[in-house]
Amino acid sequence: MTGLVSTSARALAAQALGNDRVLVTGASGWLGRTALDLLAPLGLPTLAVASRARIIRVGDCEIECRVWEDREVAAFAPTVVLDCAFLTRDRVADMPLGDYVAANRTLTERLVYATQLAGVRLALTISSGAAVYPHDALDRRVEHNPYGYLKREAEHRLAQAAAESGAVPVVARAWSISGAHVQKPQGYALGSMILAAASGAIRITARHPVFRRYVLAEELLALGIAEGSVGPATIDSGGELVEMAELAARIAAVVRPDAVISRDEADPREPDNYHSDGQDWEMRCQRWDLASASLGRQIEITARGVVGRA
Repeated sequence: MTGLVSTSARALAAQALGNDRVLVTGASGWLGRTALDLLAPLGLPTLAVASRARIIRVGDCEIECRVWEDREVAAFAPTVVLDCAFLTRDRVADMPLGDYVAANRTLTERLVYATQLAGVRLALTISSGAAVYPHDALDRRVEHNPYGYLKREAEHRLAQAAAESGAVPVVARAWSISGAHVQKPQGYALGSMILAAASGAIRITARHPVFRRYVLAEELLALGIAEGSVGPATIDSGGELVEMAELAARIAAVVRPDAVISRDEADPREPDNYHSDGQDWEMRCQRWDLASASLGRQIEITARGVVGRA
């Protein structure tokens, strides 16, 4: 077993990468681990950077994560930067706003530093739908939407740095994603429902309809790498549109068919529509002949990681 990522995503990444040297930031997080798993069979020189030095296991590999040091990153001489380092939205409640802003801006400046190193041809950052939904996050003050504001800011900083250095910038906006390397699955609808289904009962607490589209994290990364091989791109994740009640039923069918699903009465007047229109994603998948995994397959892959760690 080479890992927990889809073979089609791995094939696309392999197609787009040559004799590259890859820097992965945020290597111990969800997207970082996914990137490392995606790259593992390719045997490319890879520098994994995380918030602290540690050994992490990805698939059959033990990978050494190092802390960021400018000189070490420069000496590694990456040609591809996969930026997966960011303090997530849930951390806003755990720390003073000023500290949250400062920490994420430090990570963004590291992205800028890496992008401007000689020899870097592609710099990809994982952004979020929160950067542009329900409006451009930079249109309001940072305290209104700290996570989205700082993600949007990072998008702009990457574009500026790449324009100066000649690297190709790629912004991959994750609206809702799936995958076996999800960390803290209880913090996400898909992951928490998988855990609940495995325990025998899914309780939907939303008091209004909630619609999402899901794609595998590795597909978003692989598509971004592929698009970056031909030019700058901003990619919005897509996938099949699904409401939470249907998502719960689909999860139960895969994880535990006898799981009981319950929900309070929902008011249909104010639906939560946090998702892209899906068109950008479909167009890019067709361009690269990527057969994006069905929702059922995504649930299977995600459950393999979530339930296995529970």
